[in-house]
Amino acid sequence: MALTHDIELARNQKQTLSCLFLDVKGAFDHVSTKQLLRIMSELQLPREVQNWTKSFLEKRKAGLAFDGEKQRIQGIEIGIPQGSPISPVLFLIYIRFLFPKIKAKFPEVQKPSYIDDVALYTTGRNAEENAKVLQEVTKTVFTWAEENAVQFDDSKTELIHFARGQKEATAEVTLPNKTVIKPVNEVRWLGIWLDRKLTFKTHVQKKASAATSVLHLIHRLMNSEWGLSAQAGKQLYTACITSISDYGAEIWWKNQRSYQDLLQKLQNTALRKILGAFRTSPGAAMEIEASIEPVKVRLNKKCRKYALRVTTLPENHCIRQRIPMSYPPESSIGQKVPIQGNYLDWNQNAQRKSQRHPTQLIRILNSISTLIPTGTKLDSQSAANPPWQDTFAELADFSISGEDRDLVVKKHLTYIRQLIDQNLPIFYTDGSKLESNVNSQVKASLGAGIYWIFGKATSSESHFLGHTQEIMDAEIYAISQALERITDAKTRKKHFWVFTDSQSAIQNLQKDQMETEVYRDMRQTLEEIKAQGRKVHIHLIPSHTFVPGNELADMAAKKGARNADPEIINSARTSISRSFIKRDIAKIAREEWTQYWKTTNQGQQYSKFQTSLELKMKSKELKQADRLTFTTFTQIKLGHGYFKSYLVRLPAYENNLCHICKVK
Repeated sequence: MALTHDIELARNQKQTLSCLFLDVKGAFDHVSTKQLLRIMSELQLPREVQNWTKSFLEKRKAGLAFDGEKQRIQGIEIGIPQGSPISPVLFLIYIRFLFPKIKAKFPEVQKPSYIDDVALYTTGRNAEENAKVLQEVTKTVFTWAEENAVQFDDSKTELIHFARGQKEATAEVTLPNKTVIKPVNEVRWLGIWLDRKLTFKTHVQKKASAATSVLHLIHRLMNSEWGLSAQAGKQLYTACITSISDYGAEIWWKNQRSYQDLLQKLQNTALRKILGAFRTSPGAAMEIEASIEPVKVRLNKKCRKYALRVTTLPENHCIRQRIPMSYPPESSIGQKVPIQGNYLDWNQNAQRKSQRHPTQLIRILNSISTLIPTGTKLDSQSAANPPWQDTFAELADFSISGEDRDLVVKKHLTYIRQLIDQNLPIFYTDGSKLESNVNSQVKASLGAGIYWIFGKATSSESHFLGHTQEIMDAEIYAISQALERITDAKTRKKHFWVFTDSQSAIQNLQKDQMETEVYRDMRQTLEEIKAQGRKVHIHLIPSHTFVPGNELADMAAKKGARNADPEIINSARTSISRSFIKRDIAKIAREEWTQYWKTTNQGQQYSKFQTSLELKMKSKELKQADRLTFTTFTQIKLGHGYFKSYLVRLPAYENNLCHICKVK
């Protein structure tokens, strides 16, 4: 994305961007242990890390075994293991000093890389000027390579000029070893095919072809009479086919009709196989029946999700450095607005698209401009937790029972009575979301509630969380407030119980993968509780089972959401949660799909059963039906199947009367 962004900016300014792609020859196999340890020493890495690396690479042996024959085991003196997860890290350390050397002599040259794939590019008035610069850069690169026992594979070295106009640039680059690199029209880098005009035609065609090959393999697993269920087929399509066809869509998708038609054809083929439908079945109807989004809707949604992910990137990320500083969360780095003095901010509109969307990156950011108004603050992201830090599962005791709901409730009530008899602190937490119509728009209010029992004393607390959070945020916030009360508790008790009816909240805490401010605060609170010598037990209880404590917490949460009582604690967040924006992105996708279904002329028979876009779960009976019964039912709904009302369209059938009862 960073490379294509720079290419588009250069073309908009009538300049040429030239890029030289290098590949380290036998990357992992040629790493010198002594050289690696010397570099680690120069970087002043901890002595323990250096010693561990030395031990990891010492006394390694290997031998080949093939067809029952085994080669003599021999020692390995050079290289790092190919399959080890630490090897990419060690290799990056090994080539660490290459990039500072280039930057010192050629500050205008960009040098993105991924492991052993290195790219060098520069922007200038023409390809000839750029080729001279790149040729000088290669002298520095090859000198460093010779000093560090690194070689570049000339056969994989490629040059391409991204220039305006129809005429192809012919400027060549001669490497220090006298190898002449001639420019090409297309290159493949990190799985993306780049052509000099940046149309991505080759990339989309190759990915569609690869996805089609995988689809043909899946064809063998089901047909209209036997095979996998429709749900299993849908999972295979999403995991194995769209992951290939949509690869890099954030870079190339600009609502191109030709690419949409190509991928839609692939999807229609998959839908017919998943549903066991006839070849003539309408694609729009099959998409609703299978709950698979149309291609255009899916790709637009994918791009919007990328725009949201950009908000989580650190300030030193290459993408973050290329977007306007005003893009949330606002930062001190990035492009000043207007970009390059010629363009508007990321969320402003203009008559000319070239001014409003100078690059694909800015266009994608603009796709969620209505969801993040100017000046809006997003939930801050905390830094990733170091691996040696205690996880949530180590800081608290989490429990999710897999037993029958009624049995769990019965055991819970008995357990609660025992805790009360022992005078142990008990907390119930809940979140609530209430929706209301304001100016013909649905507006949601969020609340969090806590109810606690300590011996004979009971109390409750309600929090109003505003309108820009999601129910999961409310559930997590309620738990965090219960933990705050535990740290403040004036008691010698060492064990505290927190009960919630949100299984997702407990699972998210157990995974310990969230990096929002609330999670960071919860971690600090749990660490403080642990330092006090206390233990927190966070257990799941079934919802809507009339557990008294849970019902009172639910009432407190609803009270907070209504925000109509002076006793309510106003904890309204001034920021928007990312889960809230994710929901809006899903809502936009649903609206686009609905509009498409309303305007399409496909599926007239199906529209009798499906007047609106309601993706309901299949009935229990239909889920349990055999493959033949399911596909027959689907064919009837679609209006394309082995029945006279459809077969009459074929020349072999004269009428649409049933051959048995002679009725239409």
